[in-house]
Amino acid sequence: MLIVDNRWKGEHGIGRFATEVVSRLTLPWRPLGGVASHTSPRDILSRQKLRLSSKDVIYSPGYNAGITRARQLLNVHDLIHLQIESERSLAKTIYYNTIVRSAIKHAGVVMTDSTASATAIALWLRSPKVDIVNVGCGRSKAFVAEGVSANFDHPTFLYVGNMNKPHKNFRILLEAIALRPQYKLLVVTGDFDLATSMVRGAGLDAQVEVRTAVPDDELARLYRGASGSLQPSLLEGFGLPPLEAMSCGTRVAYWSGCESVSEIVDGTGVAVSSATDASEWARAMEELETMSLTGPLSMPREWDERYSWDTVADKVNAVLSRACEQQ
Repeated sequence: MLIVDNRWKGEHGIGRFATEVVSRLTLPWRPLGGVASHTSPRDILSRQKLRLSSKDVIYSPGYNAGITRARQLLNVHDLIHLQIESERSLAKTIYYNTIVRSAIKHAGVVMTDSTASATAIALWLRSPKVDIVNVGCGRSKAFVAEGVSANFDHPTFLYVGNMNKPHKNFRILLEAIALRPQYKLLVVTGDFDLATSMVRGAGLDAQVEVRTAVPDDELARLYRGASGSLQPSLLEGFGLPPLEAMSCGTRVAYWSGCESVSEIVDGTGVAVSSATDASEWARAMEELETMSLTGPLSMPREWDERYSWDTVADKVNAVLSRACEQQ
């Protein structure tokens, strides 16, 4: 029996991945249930998981695992909880190095989103017997180059992401935009109050606008009208905003050391060599503005298919089908 942990919900990150992939699963399945939160410590000893047999297969679109006889197939999107100091804790380290690692080794397979994440997972697991499958990631059908574009009075750059994680490196964009008063920055985030406070504290209310709860159709319109999209992250498991921007024909400036984003952008945008140099980010905006005047970015058909949710779901379904046949 295939049991699916369908508690992952949300508009971005793992929640978006889960929503898109679970809706496309082709095998019969039933929901896992259990405690309300998949991130609760109580979930490790979930009664539902303990009752399952060795013939059962659990699929989680995220990193949560527990103690069970069932075979647990996980999507480990990244190892940020271990790699980034601000995200790391003793509890998380113990959890990953015992519960998650044990579940993956028992399953013999784990799924992830990018070559960069696959490499990090391989180094962490230290087990050549585990098959690491890069199933990739997709984007909403709203994010296409054809469509209505937002009209901005000034060259405007778009940042999409959260504020409360240091590895997102958002503050450098405020420093950079302050160096170019002719430009504006539009921030789309779920951390509205924090972003507003940061902008106000930097004295950039007139130059930076913050929005939240922006639906996909509107976000696509903003991407199309922007002179460029900015991705200053130090580390990402994948990098959904750059994918969305490029799908809308908008080029991306990013830190060259963020391997997963470099993998997506693949030479089409502006690579910044120093993640913490505001003047470099300011120059990157100038390059993006110049490039935008040549017309929208056009991606090949194979790129478009690679980052389709249908393609991602096909790869996940293949892994789950093999696992269920082996039980």
